[in-house]
Amino acid sequence: MLPNDFPGWKLEYYYFCKWKRNGTIEEVHEVLRTAVRKAQGKKASPTLTIIGSQSVKMSRQCGIHKGIDGGKNIKGRKRQIIVYSMGLILVADVHAANIHGSKAALKLIHQQKYRFPKLAKIVANGGYRGALADKVKNCFGRILQVFMRKDAKKFDVLPKSWIV
Repeated sequence: MLPNDFPGWKLEYYYFCKWKRNGTIEEVHEVLRTAVRKAQGKKASPTLTIIGSQSVKMSRQCGIHKGIDGGKNIKGRKRQIIVYSMGLILVADVHAANIHGSKAALKLIHQQKYRFPKLAKIVANGGYRGALADKVKNCFGRILQVFMRKDAKKFDVLPKSWIV
């Protein structure tokens, strides 16, 4: 479903796969992220990030295993991302919905360990509470600040987590 002025999908897919394998897409993303941060008057490396996830329904299986998110009663996959204060994605992962967000978070936090040396704090919602904060502090030397809702039955906008 590419526009008519694009080459055929096979050529587009060829370059996508090639650039994905050799790191070109990641490098372009890094350069653009840095340029956007500098244009906003911020330093190149963020000091605060926000982590969040979303479970999505899935009708058929296409390579990634699916599971049931017991808390939301959704059969499918979970998208988990880490963004910085402007909302641009730094790290992303897709996994089965039955994997708890706090367990999968370690993989994402590890991916940003060396890329963002000035990162000091990660903000998360209540789904990331528990032993994860200690693991993040001990393994990565970063603070995981978890915000909890005051009333479980009422919607509250949690500080910073709405950016995800």
